[in-house]
Amino acid sequence: MSPKQRTKAAAARSPRSAIDTSDRAAHLVKEAGKAFVRALQSRLARLSIAHGHWTFLRILWKHDGISQVELSRLAGVMRPSTFAAVQAMEKLGYIERRQKPGDRKKVYIHLTPAGRALEASLVPLAVDVNDMASDGLSAAEMREFRRTLIKIIENLHDDDPPETRLRCGTKRT
Repeated sequence: MSPKQRTKAAAARSPRSAIDTSDRAAHLVKEAGKAFVRALQSRLARLSIAHGHWTFLRILWKHDGISQVELSRLAGVMRPSTFAAVQAMEKLGYIERRQKPGDRKKVYIHLTPAGRALEASLVPLAVDVNDMASDGLSAAEMREFRRTLIKIIENLHDDDPPETRLRCGTKRT
């Protein structure tokens, strides 16, 4: 293979070469989301934290003591997936499951001190990924980007079946 052919082949493998500015917004958002996940996963893996656990921990840092059903809904995953993650996080000592005396049917998820302490080491990883993603963009561009994404989410929100609404934390009345 000639040097010119090697350069073309390397360019073809580059993620930037796969991006087509004429791609639909949905495709670009999906690719951006995958890139965010990959970047965060690699950082979380260094601390032996599963990306799926990150999702639940992030919710619990804001809503400690919610029901397992509500945790499932906020995470946007099926109940069996939440059940498996909760079991694993309980074994790791991040959370504990409790039932209220008058309501033996629902299970409530509470952070342990170890689960709460993870926030201090994990949130900076997400901030790092966000900083890397916004490199070269002004604060005004990032505000407009966020505003645009929120508007897109709101526009599509009404198309969601009722059982899937509010996953993103936006509430519409």
